[in-house]
Amino acid sequence: MKNHQCILVAMSLLVSVSSALAMHARALGFSLGSAEETIAAHPAAVKLAWAQGAREVVCAVTTAKQLWELRPLALFAAALGEPLRSGTYHTHLRAPEGFSASEWRTGQQGSLFFVTNITEAPVMGSVFPAFADKTLAAGETVIWPHDFPLGLSENYLAAYAGLVKSEAPLLTAYIRPDPFPGARIFVTGIPGERAEVAVFNAGPGELVEVVFGELPAVFAAGVSQVIAVPEQLAPHLWLLESTTWIGPEWQLDHAGTLQRHLASPKEAMIGGDDEPRSAQLLFEGESPDAVWLNGVPITGSDVTLLPGENRLVVYGEHGPASLIPDGACYLMEITDWQPQSSQ
Repeated sequence: MKNHQCILVAMSLLVSVSSALAMHARALGFSLGSAEETIAAHPAAVKLAWAQGAREVVCAVTTAKQLWELRPLALFAAALGEPLRSGTYHTHLRAPEGFSASEWRTGQQGSLFFVTNITEAPVMGSVFPAFADKTLAAGETVIWPHDFPLGLSENYLAAYAGLVKSEAPLLTAYIRPDPFPGARIFVTGIPGERAEVAVFNAGPGELVEVVFGELPAVFAAGVSQVIAVPEQLAPHLWLLESTTWIGPEWQLDHAGTLQRHLASPKEAMIGGDDEPRSAQLLFEGESPDAVWLNGVPITGSDVTLLPGENRLVVYGEHGPASLIPDGACYLMEITDWQPQSSQ
């Protein structure tokens, strides 16, 4: 059965990893790259490099934790990185003392504004048209996508769905699948924060105020939707063909209904070989509602076992489970199920 998990195309952000981490990086949707010059595997370093005019950066990643920390930026670059990939203008903008501002611009594919606090202390100021009276921490860089089309259109303002403004950091965005009109915007923030997001849909912009909580939430913006994802769940956003997952528990269907799996999850630890190895994961009889391997949602039977311990988590009732490594003439029965431990 074909695995339909989302593959990111974020050529503006690549990772350089060891062979042991390469398979995990691909499973998380990263593109692999190598370069004589790499930057630190930290979101702040990536945003600063983009702000300074780099179209493409390669992060030297040494741990799986660093991959997860970078994944929100990979999601962003996959959907909103067109000005980085094909923008013809990178210009520096006027900014108050303590700020450095620049813009990546395209003709009809929107713009990205970058504002960085270049001091060693918090600074408050305004940068038109990005924001007014905003305080940035020392060394912090914010990215503001402006007038950004999310789908194909005959011209700039026809059949157009795009982002006008977001006070909250964007994770990703896409046009909702037929027959649903509008777009879907994912933003992230700290529980308790509020932010305004404006979405343009072939007419006046729709402004919505989102409130971040411990759980994801959906807000209507005209025919579009804004999904507020708490920061701790941001790396665990997965866009699949049939649904959207926000962490192992939350499922968002195309209609915009957010459902939580109430069944207690079970997990099993599976040992891997010295090198990554593909295998078939089979359930006899009833299949579980959801399957996650090493933090990645699995649809279908094709899986990849990584070196060391592999964590398999299932939601819902299911029949006997087994693994058949590719090329093997035996199967491994999975029987040692335990209640899921904390993530």
